[in-house]
Amino acid sequence: MAKAQTKATEKYRAKKGIITKSIKISRELNEQFIQACERAGISQAQAFKTFMEQFITAHQE
Repeated sequence: MAKAQTKATEKYRAKKGIITKSIKISRELNEQFIQACERAGISQAQAFKTFMEQFITAHQE
């Protein structure tokens, strides 16, 4: 059953154009980021999205 769910998830992501980004950071920075997101009441993904949107806006051509 999990295999069917995985296929459905992959299909949805492909349809929506959703990709996965991977970064390498120190354990300490990661822990600080997790705690900051918890204090802010937002998910880590939302924090990244917000940063990326603000960064793009600030550095448009």
